[in-house]
Amino acid sequence: MQAIESLSDLFKQLQGQYRIYDMGCRLSKLSSADFQAFEAGQKAYPLPWLRHAWVGILLWPQAKQQAQATPTIWFLKFPLDERGQLIQAARDEFLNQLLETIGTNMVDQQASSEWAEQLKHSNLAFTPEQARMAAFHAHASLVLEQPASSYYSAVSQYMGSKQLDQNWQSLGLQGFADFAARLQTHTDWHQQVAQLPAPVLETLAVQLENQPLNHKLAKAFIERGQLSSIEAEKVTCLRAVSQTPDASSRQQWLAQLMASEVITGVEVLATITSKCSHDLLDPQLMALFLHQCAHDQGIFNGLVQELMYRPKLRGVVLAAFRAPERSPQLIQAIGALMGQSQS
Repeated sequence: MQAIESLSDLFKQLQGQYRIYDMGCRLSKLSSADFQAFEAGQKAYPLPWLRHAWVGILLWPQAKQQAQATPTIWFLKFPLDERGQLIQAARDEFLNQLLETIGTNMVDQQASSEWAEQLKHSNLAFTPEQARMAAFHAHASLVLEQPASSYYSAVSQYMGSKQLDQNWQSLGLQGFADFAARLQTHTDWHQQVAQLPAPVLETLAVQLENQPLNHKLAKAFIERGQLSSIEAEKVTCLRAVSQTPDASSRQQWLAQLMASEVITGVEVLATITSKCSHDLLDPQLMALFLHQCAHDQGIFNGLVQELMYRPKLRGVVLAAFRAPERSPQLIQAIGALMGQSQS
């Protein structure tokens, strides 16, 4: 038997199948190759959040019909060093405990239950917040070819109705997660977006941030966000379109949003950092973003430090720090940040 030195080694010997998800800023699939390279110290974690890699792992028997009862699910957060790479000692301790408890028989229900009990006391274990957990279960049901939850039908009917101001209070969160995960089968409801009650809009947007939207849907959410004078609603719409392939429309809105006014609340800037950080690869958007952050030193320090942990963004941030067209306010904020780092 091959030596087991990582979770990736363990999964290769699994009597079953697995899928790995990033659970940090949103729910997104991680390839086994990327996770293996991360574990081996060959590359930084691609989507760090709060200096950790937040991972959801779904394990099931070889035959999916055997997973109808309860698949094995782990939620683990791995600490990262200053380069965004795995602190391997934490992973090694977890792996040793796992091998001592259940060996490689992870899809066995009894062994899995025993480990689940021990996992509650692990420093690496975490419980996703409710909306992210719902998204995970919605995607897991698709992978395992299981039916959606009992809440799905009511949400589907509601989203197809014309009386959006009625009967939404009884709709379940899991139903919205199932609806979003099956978005490819619900393609013609963009006209509903403008009329959705604010609580429904928010619940749905939190699930849509895990999905690419088609052009019509993305346009509808952007238009609602542009027309709204409420910051929370702008944030909601921004979350909804954060993964749309139509990046140009989203980036135009971001540029308009950050160039036209001083953003006084942290929510918009925090949402850009967590949900739309890929847009900040554009030097002009990064410059606008840093200028907005510079109005509050605390916000600037926190969000810039988070961006510096992103492997692809670190160079863009540093280039913006050296740009000759920096505003006096940004120069001052950079100086204060550097002074804090050196003290």
